[in-house]
Amino acid sequence: MDLDLSREPSAPASSSMQDRIRLSLEKEILSGKRPPGSAIDEKALAARFQASRTPVREALLVLATQGLISIVPRSGIFVRRATAGELIATLETLCELEAALARLAARRATPTQHRELKAALAKASDRAVAADRPGYQKANAVLHEAIYRASGNSVLVEHVRNVRRALAAYRQRGFDQPGRLAASNAEHREIVAAICAGNQTRVDEAMRRHINVGGDAMTALVMAAEAGAVASTSGGARRQKKPAY
Repeated sequence: MDLDLSREPSAPASSSMQDRIRLSLEKEILSGKRPPGSAIDEKALAARFQASRTPVREALLVLATQGLISIVPRSGIFVRRATAGELIATLETLCELEAALARLAARRATPTQHRELKAALAKASDRAVAADRPGYQKANAVLHEAIYRASGNSVLVEHVRNVRRALAAYRQRGFDQPGRLAASNAEHREIVAAICAGNQTRVDEAMRRHINVGGDAMTALVMAAEAGAVASTSGGARRQKKPAY
């Protein structure tokens, strides 16, 4: 599964201080610069943007309603960390939406859109061969956007973007497993071939495999990292409790 977002939030020149703070934090969260579970310092944000606490708090409240951060009374403010159950449920939703869009693309794509898909696939393949993960993520986003356009269903596209956005903080782990770039690229080739052939059944199966295999890899890496962090914290706590002689 490939979760790089093709469009990152940016603040227009005329935006308010609250908007600038919110969009800047949102970009950092979606890019993985602020990973799930990391703390957010309200005072540091105010100093960084040379703003009062009011627009900072307003921005944080909006991000909390969007599900990107958690505000825990007497504990702090953190980038929201999804539970394993939430990750699985979100991946299931993504799988259904992506498969539906791929089927529609197979039914509706024009010859011009077929050419766009093949061109996007060629660029992604080049990045996969070069083992260029950042470049592949960007090319992957272009390819998925081409599938979305070919589907002709803007409502479904908006839904899938929202789901991908919810997973964006975790997407950096999606290509960490050895061989994942090459495997993802092979899955893309099968998807594009099925769309261009107008084979809805084949593309449905190919897209589901693509999302499920990549999603399993991502989830395994996230869970392993979290388990390691818990073990490290527990070990540190035990070492602190050990009496000094």
